[in-house]
Amino acid sequence: MSLPRLPRPGYFSDAKPAFLELIDPRGLRVLDLGCGGGYNGALLKRAGAREVVGVELHAGAAAQARKRLDAVVQGDLAHLDLAQLGDEPFDVILASDVLEHLAEPEAVLARALTRLRPGGAVVVSLPNVAHVVVFANLLMKRWPRRSSGIFDRTHLRFFAKRDMVRLLEGAGLHVLRIEPYFTRYAAIRAACLVLSLYVFRDFWARQFLLLAEKPR
Repeated sequence: MSLPRLPRPGYFSDAKPAFLELIDPRGLRVLDLGCGGGYNGALLKRAGAREVVGVELHAGAAAQARKRLDAVVQGDLAHLDLAQLGDEPFDVILASDVLEHLAEPEAVLARALTRLRPGGAVVVSLPNVAHVVVFANLLMKRWPRRSSGIFDRTHLRFFAKRDMVRLLEGAGLHVLRIEPYFTRYAAIRAACLVLSLYVFRDFWARQFLLLAEKPR
C-alpha cells in the first residue's frame, strides 16, 4: 500500500493581494474556508479585518494558520460542525483555491452561507480549466497529474468561467465581479495580456477571482 503524497513545500503558503482589489476587509469578520497556512487571512488582517477564522483539513497547515489567524478549526469542510465557528455571523466568506478539491462544493458553500450575514460578501478563486495550457495538453491527448496548479492531482471538480458563475448563483448569490487572475507578478501578467491580444485573455487566465453578495 502506497503512502499518500505529501503536498509540495509552499503548497499552503499562497496569498493573493488581488483579493484586496475586490473587497475592503476593514472592520469585518471573515471566514476563510480551506485557509491553508493562513497567509490570505493574514493579508486580510493586515488590511484591517477585525477577525479571521479559518477552517483547514491538513493538520500541519492548520498549525501554521493558528500563528496568523484569530482561530482555526481543523476539520473536513464537508462535515464541519458550524457551532465551532462561534455565534457571531460573518461579514465575508473567503474560499481561495478550495472548492475544486471538494466532491460537493455546492453543499459546502450552501452550509457556509448560513453563517454569513445578509448582504455579506463571498470571495472565491478557482482554477480555469479553459486555459491555453489545458487545450495544448488535450491536443496532445494527455491530462497531466501534478502537485499543484490547474492539473493538481487532488482536484475533484473542474470549472470554466461560466461554471464558476453558475456555482455561486446556484447557491443563491448575486455575482458582482469576476476578474481573470494571471499571476501576482506584473511582468508575467503583462506578457499574458499581450500574448492573448486582450481579446482572448480569459483563456490565458490561470484562475478567476469572483466577488458575490448574499441577498439582504
